[in-house]
Amino acid sequence: QLMPETAKLHNVSDVYDAAENIDGGVRHLRLLFDHFQGDLTRILAAYNAGIKAVEKYGGVPPYAETKEYVRRVLSHYERLRKKGPVSIQELVTR
Repeated sequence: QLMPETAKLHNVSDVYDAAENIDGGVRHLRLLFDHFQGDLTRILAAYNAGIKAVEKYGGVPPYAETKEYVRRVLSHYERLRKKGPVSIQELVTR
């Protein structure tokens, strides 16, 4: 799901086109990865709240939604990382 400004930034003309939306989302994650030099916590916070909010607060902004989003994604990430390689089928059926 891309916000209108993010879609425009990555030249996504039809956010309802799944392939175009996913491609734009991946490009956005790459931009965030480079901007925050691989800092996963800040990348996730910026994906949810925006780069400016993360920079303003020097990390995860004090927004309940963003804090919960970062917590949940990191929790899933750690659980899956410990489990080892996971097939796309396993991810889709969870």
